Amino acid sequence: MSSVKSARRPRSEVRDEVRAAAQRANRSPTVRWIARGGLVATGLVHILIGVIAINVAAGVNGKPSQAGALAAVAATPGGFVLLWVAAVAMFGLAFWQLTDAAWVTAPRRRTVAMRRLTDFGKAIGFAVVGFAALIFALGGHTGSAGASRRLSEMLVHTPVGIFILVVAGVIVGAVGVAHLFRGVTRRFREEILPLSGFRKGLVLTLGLVGHLAKAIALLIVGLLVIAAAVFADPTRVTGVDGALLYLATLPFGQILLAVVAVGFISYGLYLFARARYMRL
Repeated sequence: MSSVKSARRPRSEVRDEVRAAAQRANRSPTVRWIARGGLVATGLVHILIGVIAINVAAGVNGKPSQAGALAAVAATPGGFVLLWVAAVAMFGLAFWQLTDAAWVTAPRRRTVAMRRLTDFGKAIGFAVVGFAALIFALGGHTGSAGASRRLSEMLVHTPVGIFILVVAGVIVGAVGVAHLFRGVTRRFREEILPLSGFRKGLVLTLGLVGHLAKAIALLIVGLLVIAAAVFADPTRVTGVDGALLYLATLPFGQILLAVVAVGFISYGLYLFARARYMRL
């Protein structure tokens, strides 16, 4: 028994080796260039969502969502090739974001845990977009709205299901609050290299407007999910498209929708800038 215990390696040694391997991968020029490509692809998706939302505000039919944006890419000549490239790039970006967690340092363990959790959350988000792009590249479609509605119909009829919906709404809303906080405090500056002059002002403005617009959309999504649980109405469970379309139903909704749409375009342009000036 003692010999088995002695053969086991200390957890600290294993942890250090994993961290070193993650840092080596994070420093890889290939991984970093793929990550830059993933940022560009994600930025393009946000820009397309914003453009579709502006068309909706102008009275043109459309679906201002991730699926709608990817469908628009698939409809262009050579679009499926672009979707394959985008899928690979976004999976690479997700991998790079995961390895970035190995670099997290802070005086407090709680801060380190929160920053790593943020990195993991971003990695999951990028991977989800990459998976959606892959589905469209294979000629399929996500159909997320219908799946979400069917799932919510099952959940609203049980106390546990209602609890799950409320928790999901709170989590989405919390992500929205995080975007709001990062935008207002300009914490997103830690993602890019120090800039000066006109470039600094432009990138900070794009980042601020973009984070605020995405925060508004996510907060509305979270509130709609919670409302679905409270009122037992599964039709309220929607994605970003539902949140943006909900804006159009409010007083001066067309103007609000157009403003948030411009914010999504700004966020996409900010991701372009982040790809160019990514802090390594």
